[in-house]
Amino acid sequence: MPQEKSFIDILDYCLKHKNISPPVFNKTGMQIREEVAREEPDNRVIEKIITCDQALTSEVLRTANSVFFKGLSKITTIRNAIVRLGMKEIANIALMASQKSNFTSKNKIIHRIMHTLWKHSVVCAAGSEWIALNCGMKNRSQEAFTAGLLHDMGKLYILIVTEALIRAGNIKQIPSMTILHEALDSLHTHYGYELLMKWNLPDAYAHIARDHHLDEYDEDDILLTIVRLANLACNQQGIGIKPPADIILAATPEADNLGLSEIQMAELEIKLEDAISLV
Repeated sequence: MPQEKSFIDILDYCLKHKNISPPVFNKTGMQIREEVAREEPDNRVIEKIITCDQALTSEVLRTANSVFFKGLSKITTIRNAIVRLGMKEIANIALMASQKSNFTSKNKIIHRIMHTLWKHSVVCAAGSEWIALNCGMKNRSQEAFTAGLLHDMGKLYILIVTEALIRAGNIKQIPSMTILHEALDSLHTHYGYELLMKWNLPDAYAHIARDHHLDEYDEDDILLTIVRLANLACNQQGIGIKPPADIILAATPEADNLGLSEIQMAELEIKLEDAISLV
């Protein structure tokens, strides 16, 4: 590989030729979703899936006791968490907990960026669910949560490849944040789509990873529209790896398409602030 290639060219080459292994998708969260989607879901099955994984159990309990979900008394068992929060909420928490381990790095700078990216993903998921519930799409709220959580997985993949390149000596150090942002912006939608397809997730999630930044998109794709709006709301508040963006949410085509008012957009902003406690 020619040494004169730019950082973005090197990244693109490695991603295209799969020189570095992509992150592994933990299927536990999706298994719980499948159980919850059954006509008669079984609490015991959900409890067993979670408790078989000690790390997952700890993370689910930590999240269940966060400010976002906190009740009058502390939740100490998965069974109590299911009873208090309900199976659908536990499914969301388990999905988050099962994916969180991917967002870590031994490189301190990359780890910090990954943590910020994780916060953006979690808050976008919570925002996407809220939007679905408030625009008459309650039956798709869990899909919206999942799509919001996974929409930026391409950025995670790029950061993992960057760390591997530094470790292997292909690049000496992390480039400037300007160049890194440029790489993330230009590559993450394509490789996010490829990653989610490799994980054998439903096409809808992969299409959202690919299309959530397009200037022109399929406005009939309600799930995509929901995630686009949640992502814009996060960007407006600076919940992510970039500074706050100057966006009037109520004036966006996405808000108009979903029939959401200025008051509802203000409520969404409050929801996102609350969701930060999940991280």
